[in-house]
Amino acid sequence: MSDLLASLLPDQPLAPGRYGADTQAPGVKAKRLDLALATLTAGRGAAPALAAALAAGIGIALPAGAQYVAVDGIGFIGIGPGRWTVAAEGISGEALLERLKAFLGANGSACDQSDGSVVFELSGLKVRDALAKLLIVDIDPAVFSAGSAATTSAALIGTTFWQTDTAPTYRFAVARSYAPAFVRALAASAVEYGFELT
Repeated sequence: MSDLLASLLPDQPLAPGRYGADTQAPGVKAKRLDLALATLTAGRGAAPALAAALAAGIGIALPAGAQYVAVDGIGFIGIGPGRWTVAAEGISGEALLERLKAFLGANGSACDQSDGSVVFELSGLKVRDALAKLLIVDIDPAVFSAGSAATTSAALIGTTFWQTDTAPTYRFAVARSYAPAFVRALAASAVEYGFELT
């Protein structure tokens, strides 16, 4: 694996496939998702009104902190006071933006981030062990479980990530230009458990 990484140029992506330990099932699996992404920001003092509008419009309670909630394929991840990353499946970034704007009024703004970021879904029996080598936050299930989220760095790469279930399954949003570096770092940390990239 180290020879493979050494032969790659810094911006060259790791090819899909199986790497490392030859086990029946890879300990860590990574899959790139095609999600629409947006940043939602409440206006000054307008977070309660924005939350009420979204609760009435799509039936979701916006997380007040670093949490993840989802309804009908649209997830909201708290990234700061009055700020959320919004991730949606099966629609375009433009469609997501239009849907959000229908509820904003003067209570906030939304910006399409779909072209600037990439989302990877990570799973497997050893995914926590691999991520523990990359993250500076504690993802032990006693403190980080389904619905938890964080905005931090992974192998010095800025990311927002959230846990979607108890399996556990994680989703990592990283800047598109850093996606190859993120996958390389993940592969290096997961190779001892068997790593599969699709």
